[in-house]
Amino acid sequence: MRKGKEFYNKIYSQFLELAKKGASAKEISKSLNISYSTAYAWLVKKRKPKNSALMEFRNFLRKNGPTAASELKKKIPKHNEFYHISSKRGLGIRRMHIKGLRLGQYAYWYYLDGQEELLKKRIKSLVKKYKKAKEKIIKTIEF
Repeated sequence: MRKGKEFYNKIYSQFLELAKKGASAKEISKSLNISYSTAYAWLVKKRKPKNSALMEFRNFLRKNGPTAASELKKKIPKHNEFYHISSKRGLGIRRMHIKGLRLGQYAYWYYLDGQEELLKKRIKSLVKKYKKAKEKIIKTIEF
């Protein structure tokens, strides 16, 4: 299975050690289990691995905590795609769907392992606001 760019940042320091010892791109690619083209680009072309958009998504959740899809799509339009990739690669990004209420994009929440309690608090707050807004709307349309 493809490991993705997030894997490259983890092994780049190992690459630097091997390069200092004079290892060739072929030796480095075999040793670190990366493609020859990646090892060659790092060694000969002096490229460095970049943070992937997937890792930026994970870092966003780490910094901001559980976030509704409606808020995420403003900053990370491909959040759904990243969630599926993350699931395959075991990166700990989770998604929850709130059923039963018509919340639109606020029905889907993304979070990281270990953020479950904060997710519950945010959803409770959202549902409370939703119910107040619903009551207010009903009062304004009653004759």
